[in-house]
Amino acid sequence: MKISFFVIFYVILGTTGITIPWLVNHAIIPSEVAIGLVTIVVSTVGYSAAEKVLQLFEGNEEKGSEERKKDKIVGYINLCALVFALIFTTIVCLLIGHPSALVISIIAYLLSCFFWWFQNRDNKNIEYTSTLGGDANQFN
Repeated sequence: MKISFFVIFYVILGTTGITIPWLVNHAIIPSEVAIGLVTIVVSTVGYSAAEKVLQLFEGNEEKGSEERKKDKIVGYINLCALVFALIFTTIVCLLIGHPSALVISIIAYLLSCFFWWFQNRDNKNIEYTSTLGGDANQFN
């Protein structure tokens, strides 16, 4: 279920700002694709990193020292991901006329895909959910 959620919502719906102009114009403009990709990266990494850091602060008092140590590592990973997303975005914006901007934005997007998997590795909401209309077992 997690793979379908990822493909539908992160890849397909996430890139509609790139695919719809391509379908309308029938042309790929590298600078627009580069900006579109880093926009996806900053918005998703920024939101999910902030959400995870807030979750780590919440209820931290009840956790043992081993759990707090693990939470610190996860927190650092989230902060680093946010910093890297901002650095990639800045570099792409500075090099927007250069072909390397597209390459950097593709790398940043692929890294954000890995980050999405890292963030959602324990997300029970998308792990075993049934379809929107319900599960076939409801009719038994």
